[in-house]
Amino acid sequence: MSRAFRRVSIAPLIALALLLAHGSVVARDASAELTTEELSRLERGDLVVRESSERRGELRLVGGTSFQVVKATPDVVWQALLDTQYYRRMLPELESAQLVRETPNGGRVQRIVNMTHGRGPAVASYSLVMQVDAGKRDIAFRMDETRPHDIRAAWGFYTVRPHGEGRTLLVFGVLADPGDGLFKTVLRPAVQEWALRVPWMVKRFVEGSGRFIYKSRPGPSVLSVR
Repeated sequence: MSRAFRRVSIAPLIALALLLAHGSVVARDASAELTTEELSRLERGDLVVRESSERRGELRLVGGTSFQVVKATPDVVWQALLDTQYYRRMLPELESAQLVRETPNGGRVQRIVNMTHGRGPAVASYSLVMQVDAGKRDIAFRMDETRPHDIRAAWGFYTVRPHGEGRTLLVFGVLADPGDGLFKTVLRPAVQEWALRVPWMVKRFVEGSGRFIYKSRPGPSVLSVR
């Protein structure tokens, strides 16, 4: 079977991350295997997107799951996903990101990261709790409700997996409710599109200037948990 039409099951890639993040709703329609058409698009370098929107109580959630093949090893992509100083290169409309704390959490590492999106009057700030599993190269995240936040809710995941020699399949899932106010009024129609572009932006960064950054130095540290 050719590489372009190899079957890729994403269910085992996201199961743990979804459980940690907030249940299985982020990618419930993505638990099936990628189709031949989707695999062909991935091999061409395209971003594959599966959008999702729903209401959960008072929450109006938008997001979905997106997939991207990156021409870099999983180690390099993983280093980039942990490198907070370069998040502005990988996350749409991100104004700033700051790593607040990094602590062991069972067999994983928990990170608290403050984020600010947007510019001018349309700005939203919040903090993410990120559960990092370096052994499996999985990240599950959720908005920290105990810290100040300008959005109602957000949770999701990243998974990093080998995809042929020297390449990586990056899977990203998110559901978020931007909430009310000016941020919602001005930016909500674009939030879903922006969010699901994350794997493409990671690809652009890692295959561009990132290939020099991570080739020349070791990745940012994550606390060793034994």
